[in-house]
Amino acid sequence: MPTFRYRAYGLRGELAEGDVDAVSETAATDLLWKQGLTAFEIRPEGEAGKPWWQRELLSLRSGSRKGELTAFTREFATLNGAEVPLDDALRILSDQATSGGMRALAASLLADVLDGATLSDAMHRRPRIFPPDYVSVVRAGEIGGTVDVVFSELANLLERRAEVRAQIQSALIYPVILIGLSLLSVGIIIGGTVPSIAPIFADNGRPMPASMSLIISIEEHWQETLIALAILAAASAAAATLIASRPASRLAYQRRLLRLPVLGAFTLKRETARFARTLGTLLRAGVPLLQAATSARTVIINGHIGAGMDRAIDAIREGSTLYRALRTETVLPPFALRIISIGEEAGKLDRMLIRLAEMLEQQTRQSVERFMSVLTPALTVGIAILIGGMIMTVISAILSINEIPLR
Repeated sequence: MPTFRYRAYGLRGELAEGDVDAVSETAATDLLWKQGLTAFEIRPEGEAGKPWWQRELLSLRSGSRKGELTAFTREFATLNGAEVPLDDALRILSDQATSGGMRALAASLLADVLDGATLSDAMHRRPRIFPPDYVSVVRAGEIGGTVDVVFSELANLLERRAEVRAQIQSALIYPVILIGLSLLSVGIIIGGTVPSIAPIFADNGRPMPASMSLIISIEEHWQETLIALAILAAASAAAATLIASRPASRLAYQRRLLRLPVLGAFTLKRETARFARTLGTLLRAGVPLLQAATSARTVIINGHIGAGMDRAIDAIREGSTLYRALRTETVLPPFALRIISIGEEAGKLDRMLIRLAEMLEQQTRQSVERFMSVLTPALTVGIAILIGGMIMTVISAILSINEIPLR
């Protein structure tokens, strides 16, 4: 029977780690659930850690789509805000949802609810669609009687994540198209134009220009060139895998990453914004601080920041305030810590965390926009120089044909 490694929190927010034997990941989650544990990370023993894009809170696993979960959450929040009863809301979604997958999901949830299950229990039975943290927030809303507020906050969080992803993707479209077209142009020059000119020099016994000889040499030895590039890529991947497989090396690399002039500040702001928004959303939904901080910890990608966050959570478990724990154990920006301190003192920690996330997300978005505004003309100039140089090589070769004596 497979063994799964898990990290979970209990009914009082205490952190639990260990191994559990089960036939599948779903069965392991159910077994932990019966023991009063809500798993926020579970994977087969010996399996490498999940990719960073799968560790993000409220991210969909395989078998579903992020857009469908976001749409379901928003539409369900709208119906709850209109004080539509739970079963009627699910009926409306199962009958009128725009997506077939959403209709099937709502219908299956409705069947479980009519059988006597709570909404959080029904969602818990579908771990491939609803992550454990999502279920925990819904359960907290059911206990506190704030399901409408909970779903509204979840919808806002998911929509904000989708908006950030869409902005980054849209910013990358033009550079990707530019690079693709440039590679196509280079391929046409190397594969079509140059070979048609080279025989003229060979037939007349004249040496080709050095630049054209280089292009011809690359074309003639393209297999060796591809092999060399493949070996270089494999060596780089092996080095990256070696670093990732050693916790000390990975931690040292991620610590040095934070010290880079521009990238380090960008990474720190992004991680702080993600943690602050997730923690603020969970607190606003009524989740206790320790449990919320443990869940929000899972969205952090950088291992150095995450290690400090683990120590901070241990300090909170021992009775420390959030501000004191983060200030002592983490490398979060000082102004972020001040805002957290103000929020705790004023009893408005959830609001201040959301406000902090908005500020950092705006700064991050501006940084991306500035970077893209510099990257695009830099790529344009670089590609123009590359293609222009190749075109000049071809033109100079064509002009030198006039110097070849005719037979």
